[in-house]
Amino acid sequence: MKPTLIGIGVQKCATSWAHAALGAHPQITASEPKEIDYFSYRFDHGHRWYEAHFTTATPHRFEISPSYFHDPRAPQRLAAYAPGIRLLVLLRCPVDRAFSNHLHEIAKGHIPAIPFEDGLANNPAYVEQGLYHTHLSRWFAAFPADRIHVAFAEDTARDPQGQACALYRFLGLAPPPARAVVAERRNRSDQPRSATVRSILRSGGAMLRRAGLEEELARIKKLPPVRAALNANSIDIRSRIPPMHPATRARLEHLFAPELAALPALIGRPLPFAARTDLPEPV
Repeated sequence: MKPTLIGIGVQKCATSWAHAALGAHPQITASEPKEIDYFSYRFDHGHRWYEAHFTTATPHRFEISPSYFHDPRAPQRLAAYAPGIRLLVLLRCPVDRAFSNHLHEIAKGHIPAIPFEDGLANNPAYVEQGLYHTHLSRWFAAFPADRIHVAFAEDTARDPQGQACALYRFLGLAPPPARAVVAERRNRSDQPRSATVRSILRSGGAMLRRAGLEEELARIKKLPPVRAALNANSIDIRSRIPPMHPATRARLEHLFAPELAALPALIGRPLPFAARTDLPEPV
């Protein structure tokens, strides 16, 4: 079966929230795993391999692979495969996204707990994934604007229920009755004190999600003993590295300014964060 919706990114822009919000609707089913990376890294596997990830005959089926957003091959590959498909893209302030990207790399154990500036110097993806206008222009050239839903992490944090309902409307669906979209932060940038304890806790959570008990899981997570256990087993990555240097932020704001200045006209809406687009070059 083919998917009817594909989330194309961006990494560290609330894609896990979107995955949970979509999965909370009874007429939508997610791929397993969440990120298939077919139109970027695994295109040689073939369409049959890809479609085997979508086996449930609900009205809508989806996957979210942030690698698609900045891969120059992905828009045309996807347009040739399913020209009428709907796309979801989530964005956020690109400077904040870059810093979150760094925390993510540390949390995953890909790099040690080094300062952001060191990671920035060694990983071009921190900046590359924040070139929103450059990459989105390719997607808007390949798909009609009414097939692309653009949302912002800043808005999902402020109004998760409203943003979820907007996403359902984009798919032509009414919100599910008596069901609240989980609003807690997902994919927090932390490391476990005990990988075994985290694995046990996550296995239990995954079991409840598969059973359609997302709301029950949210209620359990809020119980004081459970919250205490989760917090006791977590080390916040931010406490292990220095904050971003103000000069680094100024340099990144200047770098992203042309992209952000052009973005509202492309997506047809203003940005929900303060974008300084007339900055002088930092000295």
